[in-house]
Amino acid sequence: MDNLSKLSEMLDSLMFERELNLTQLANEVGIEKATLSRYFRALMTPSVENLVKLADYFQCTTDYLLGRETENYPTVFKPCPPFSEQLIVLKKHFNCPWWNFYKTAHISSSRFYEWKNGKRTPTLDCIIFLADGFGCTVDFIIGRTKM
Repeated sequence: MDNLSKLSEMLDSLMFERELNLTQLANEVGIEKATLSRYFRALMTPSVENLVKLADYFQCTTDYLLGRETENYPTVFKPCPPFSEQLIVLKKHFNCPWWNFYKTAHISSSRFYEWKNGKRTPTLDCIIFLADGFGCTVDFIIGRTKM
């Protein structure tokens, strides 16, 4: 996944700017050092929750961390609502049927309805598919910013 290598590069750059090592970052954000190491080496995709923790710590957008944006624009970030609630906001905003979400996210309808009913949360890959498919930011899809 190209986003993984971009995340790795961005983490390296942001950590260098703040003169942080993995142990310090792990302690600051509350993510295991071994997990951060896997992100840093582009071996593991972070959960949406961990991506948000990193973005909050570095005061940047998730899209900036993923290399989807080249500039970190000052933004007011909101706490992410449960994804089942955010789906309702997205449906109203994009004015589209539910089936469009699971087709855009490249998942089964049953998996989508688990999201909708709050039984599961989407993977970062699915969130990125939704952001690409709807032409918006990852932060908007997860409810961290307004469109």
